[in-house]
Amino acid sequence: MTTQDVESVKKEIAEVSAFVKEKVEPLREERDRLQKAITDLVATERDLKRQHILADSAGEPATVKSGPYEGQDALDLAISRSLFASARLNVGSAGIGAWETNLKAAMDSITAGTGDELVASSEANLLWRDVNLETRVASLFSRIEMPTNPFDIPLQVGDVTWFPGTENVSSKSTALSTGRQTLTAYELVAEVPWSLALDEDSVIAMLPEVRRTLIRNAAEVIDDVVLNGDRTTTNNINGDGATIAATDPGKAQWLVGFDGLLHLPLVDNTAQSNNLNGAVSAGAYNQGLRLLGKYGVRTSESVFITDVNTFLSSLGMVEVETVDKLGPAATILSGQLGVIYGHPIVVSEQMRLADTDGKVTDAGNGTNTGRILAVNRSQWRLGFRRALLIETERDIQKRQNIMVVSMRLGFDERSGSRSTATHTALQYNVTGVA
Repeated sequence: MTTQDVESVKKEIAEVSAFVKEKVEPLREERDRLQKAITDLVATERDLKRQHILADSAGEPATVKSGPYEGQDALDLAISRSLFASARLNVGSAGIGAWETNLKAAMDSITAGTGDELVASSEANLLWRDVNLETRVASLFSRIEMPTNPFDIPLQVGDVTWFPGTENVSSKSTALSTGRQTLTAYELVAEVPWSLALDEDSVIAMLPEVRRTLIRNAAEVIDDVVLNGDRTTTNNINGDGATIAATDPGKAQWLVGFDGLLHLPLVDNTAQSNNLNGAVSAGAYNQGLRLLGKYGVRTSESVFITDVNTFLSSLGMVEVETVDKLGPAATILSGQLGVIYGHPIVVSEQMRLADTDGKVTDAGNGTNTGRILAVNRSQWRLGFRRALLIETERDIQKRQNIMVVSMRLGFDERSGSRSTATHTALQYNVTGVA
C-alpha cells in the first residue's frame, strides 16, 4: 500500500461527487444511493490506512507469506497461539504436533528471527490500532496511558497575567494556581465462547470472524460507555423507569464506574441541556454552541455528536441541502454533512433515540426523539490502565474454547466540578427524526 493508493481513493471520491453534480437529479433515492457509495469508499480508504500502519519497513503488509497461515498477521497468530496453549494444557501434545509446527513456522516467517516473541510484543498494539480505527467517539479525546490506578494528571488553572515591559527592570510574575484531574480505571470483561474442533483448518476458518467480532464489539462498548456511562442503577439515563444491575446483558456496561458525556448535561448541570421540542435545524446546532460559550469557539476543539436519525434528518436542512446554498458541498450532491458552522459532526450508533425528556426509557420511549451533543473535547480525558487483554481457556466438558477479553479504562472531565462545567451541552427532544 502506497500514498498513491490513498490518493487514488480520494480522487475516486471526488469523481463520484463531480459525476453526481453533472448527471444526477436531486432525488432522495439518488441521494441515499450516493451516500452508501461514498460510505463504502471512505471505508476503503480507512482499510488502506490500516494496511499502511501495519506495513513493514519495505512497505509490504507484515503477514505470513506462505503455508496454511498465509495472509495472517501477528494478531491472528496471537489468537491461534492462545487457543493452542489452552488446548495443550488440557489435551497434551498428542495429536496437535502438526499444528504446533506450522504455527511456529508462521511466526518465524512473519518476522525472521523473532518467532514467538513477536506476537507477545505486538499483538495488543495491532488489535488496539484496529479498534481505534473503528471508534468514532472515543478517538475524539486525548488518550492517556495510566501508569498507576488511580492516576493524577497535573493541571494548570487560570491564565498568565501580562504587564508592560521596561528595560533593565524585572517584571511581575504570575502565581499560577494548579490542580489535578484524577482518572480511575474500571474493568470491562467479555467472554466469547464457541464450539471448535481442535484442528488447524477449523482454527484458520474461525479466526477472521473472531477477530471481526472482537474489534467491532470493543469499539462499540468503548464508545457506549464514553457517551452513556452512568453509575446510577435506578432511573439510569439509559434505563429510565427501571433498576438495572451489573449482570444485565446489554445494560451492565453503563455501570462501569464513571459517568459519561451525556450524564453531565442531563444530570450534573441541567442548565447545559435544552428541550428543543422542534425539528432539527442549523439553529439547533448554533444554540448548542451558545450553551458552550467560550468552549464552543474553536472549531479544532468543539464537535457535535448525534444519533443516526438526527444526522440523516440534518442532511435535509435547507441551509445545507441545496446547491444554491453550498454549491458542490451541498448534501444533495455529497450525501455527507461533515461540518456545520465549521465544527465537525460525528455520528455514533451508540447515541440512542431518547424520550422527550432526553433520557432513554427502559420500557420503550413514549416518543422517539433525537439528540445533539456539543462537546469541547479538550476538556475530557480518556485513560487506559490496560488495553485489550486476550486470554483463552478450553472447556473440555463442553468442547468449547472460551476467549476472555478485558480492558481497564477511565474517563472524566477536566474541571473537577461537573455541576458547574459548561464545556458540554445537549439539545434533546429533536422531533421528526424517527
